[in-house]
Amino acid sequence: MKKFVKNRIKEFVILLVISLSFTKCEQEKGYSAYQSIGEEGLGTSPIIFEIPENVLDTLRKNIFLRLRNNNNYQYSNIFLIVSLTAGEEQITNDTLEYLMASPEGKWLGKGFLEVKESKLWWKESVIFPEERPIKINISQAVRNNNVKSGVENLKGIVSVGISIENE
Repeated sequence: MKKFVKNRIKEFVILLVISLSFTKCEQEKGYSAYQSIGEEGLGTSPIIFEIPENVLDTLRKNIFLRLRNNNNYQYSNIFLIVSLTAGEEQITNDTLEYLMASPEGKWLGKGFLEVKESKLWWKESVIFPEERPIKINISQAVRNNNVKSGVENLKGIVSVGISIENE
């Protein structure tokens, strides 16, 4: 009986060490969050990510935007308006263009089958301000050539996300 108990304790300790090592690796990678987009597509209203307090330490961070698209996406690029707010103050507001496909029409994102994920660089070496809450707002600003008004809904964008990683 004692041998059985010792073996069970040994197995438990090994599993605990393995699971803690995976947890540590995951913490070092940083923070990621996604919001799914419905069939209607990505609209012009901002998608808002409120950053959890445990991510907002004093270390410098790199911020990435993440887009998942499928073959219903009709464009080779995308225009995004991205802002960072701290409390009531807007810290930055950027209009960004990212390529989504090569000139040959091949999606640039990673993945197999129909959905591709693009990890898009946004900000480097960010130290978050003291004011809370910290929010990242993302909206699209795609227009068709020679058309004054923007595209209402981008079909084919299936989710939008952010990731915040230590430098």
